[in-house]
Amino acid sequence: MEEDMGFAEGCYRLPGGDWQVVTAGKAGDDFPIGVRFPVHWESGVTGMSIFFADDEKLNASSVLQKMSEVLCVAEWREVRGPDSIYLR
Repeated sequence: MEEDMGFAEGCYRLPGGDWQVVTAGKAGDDFPIGVRFPVHWESGVTGMSIFFADDEKLNASSVLQKMSEVLCVAEWREVRGPDSIYLR
Protein backbone atom coordinates (compact mmCIF):
# COMPACT_ATOMS: atom_id res chain seq x y z
CA MET A 1 0.00 0.00 0.00
CA GLU A 2 1.02 3.57 -0.56
CA GLU A 3 1.35 6.21 2.17
CA ASP A 4 -2.07 7.73 1.43
CA MET A 5 -4.57 5.99 -0.80
CA GLY A 6 -8.12 6.80 -1.86
CA PHE A 7 -9.34 3.21 -1.48
CA ALA A 8 -8.03 -0.10 -0.19
CA GLU A 9 -9.51 -3.58 0.11
CA GLY A 10 -8.32 -6.83 1.62
CA CYS A 11 -9.21 -9.89 3.67
CA TYR A 12 -8.80 -10.80 7.30
CA ARG A 13 -9.52 -13.85 9.40
CA LEU A 14 -9.80 -14.13 13.13
CA PRO A 15 -8.75 -17.38 14.85
CA GLY A 16 -11.26 -20.12 14.12
CA GLY A 17 -13.28 -17.86 11.81
CA ASP A 18 -13.96 -17.50 8.12
CA TRP A 19 -12.21 -15.07 5.81
CA GLN A 20 -13.88 -11.66 5.82
CA VAL A 21 -13.47 -8.57 3.66
CA VAL A 22 -12.43 -5.09 4.74
CA THR A 23 -12.83 -2.06 2.50
CA ALA A 24 -11.49 1.38 3.33
CA GLY A 25 -11.98 4.66 1.55
CA LYS A 26 -12.24 8.39 1.93
CA ALA A 27 -15.70 9.48 3.05
CA GLY A 28 -15.95 12.59 0.89
CA ASP A 29 -19.48 13.97 0.77
CA ASP A 30 -20.99 10.51 0.20
CA PHE A 31 -20.44 8.64 3.48
CA PRO A 32 -20.28 9.43 7.18
CA ILE A 33 -16.82 8.99 8.71
CA GLY A 34 -16.44 5.81 10.76
CA VAL A 35 -16.61 2.03 10.66
CA ARG A 36 -19.55 -0.06 9.46
CA PHE A 37 -19.46 -3.47 11.12
CA PRO A 38 -20.67 -6.01 10.36
CA VAL A 39 -21.16 -5.50 6.65
CA HIS A 40 -22.84 -8.24 4.63
CA TRP A 41 -22.04 -8.46 0.91
CA GLU A 42 -24.36 -10.07 -1.64
CA SER A 43 -22.04 -13.09 -1.79
CA GLY A 44 -22.85 -13.85 1.85
CA VAL A 45 -19.38 -12.86 3.05
CA THR A 46 -19.18 -10.46 5.99
CA GLY A 47 -16.61 -7.91 7.06
CA MET A 48 -16.30 -4.20 7.60
CA SER A 49 -16.14 -0.91 5.73
CA ILE A 50 -14.05 1.97 7.03
CA PHE A 51 -14.57 5.56 5.91
CA PHE A 52 -11.76 8.02 6.65
CA ALA A 53 -11.98 11.79 6.69
CA ASP A 54 -10.60 13.28 3.51
CA ASP A 55 -7.64 14.78 5.40
CA GLU A 56 -6.75 11.50 7.20
CA LYS A 57 -4.05 9.21 5.83
CA LEU A 58 -5.40 5.92 4.51
CA ASN A 59 -2.60 3.37 4.57
CA ALA A 60 -1.89 -0.09 6.00
CA SER A 61 -1.16 1.25 9.46
CA SER A 62 -4.30 3.39 9.70
CA VAL A 63 -6.55 0.59 8.41
CA LEU A 64 -5.09 -1.95 10.85
CA GLN A 65 -5.49 0.53 13.71
CA LYS A 66 -9.20 1.02 12.97
CA MET A 67 -9.70 -2.73 12.57
CA SER A 68 -7.92 -3.34 15.89
CA GLU A 69 -10.21 -0.90 17.69
CA VAL A 70 -13.36 -2.58 16.36
CA LEU A 71 -12.23 -6.19 16.67
CA CYS A 72 -10.15 -5.82 19.87
CA VAL A 73 -7.08 -7.29 18.16
CA ALA A 74 -3.68 -6.26 19.51
CA GLU A 75 -1.47 -7.78 16.80
CA TRP A 76 -1.94 -8.66 13.14
CA ARG A 77 0.04 -11.18 11.12
CA GLU A 78 0.19 -10.86 7.35
CA VAL A 79 -0.45 -14.11 5.47
CA ARG A 80 -1.44 -15.05 1.94
CA GLY A 81 -5.21 -15.32 1.74
CA PRO A 82 -8.00 -15.27 -0.84
CA ASP A 83 -8.55 -12.32 -3.14
CA SER A 84 -11.12 -10.01 -1.55
CA ILE A 85 -12.70 -9.17 -4.91
CA TYR A 86 -13.64 -12.82 -5.44
CA LEU A 87 -14.95 -13.19 -1.89
CA ARG A 88 -17.09 -10.10 -2.03
